[in-house]
Amino acid sequence: MKIEISMILAVGTVLVLFGLWGTVRHKGDLMRQVLALQSVFLGAAFNFALGGAAAGDFEGQTFVYLIACLTGVQTVVCLSLFLLYFRRHKHLDAQRIDKMKG
Repeated sequence: MKIEISMILAVGTVLVLFGLWGTVRHKGDLMRQVLALQSVFLGAAFNFALGGAAAGDFEGQTFVYLIACLTGVQTVVCLSLFLLYFRRHKHLDAQRIDKMKG
């Protein structure tokens, strides 16, 4: 069985759509929103890498390294902010965070 490029693009697109669905679905949980956003970025990176490999140029593949670095930095910053906020307020409920003032 030969794996077609369209099948691999479909997997990347499913990752992006699954991440978008997760971002909309989990409005109350910040951690799940961040993880869903990671899925969006990694699905897009998957498609960029495949497009670069299929076209024979390296621009799409170098963009994947940029996306991977940015998602890693996003994960570290978000986890540290979540940890600091959780230590102070003992919850990570996004709806309660929106209602807080000051």
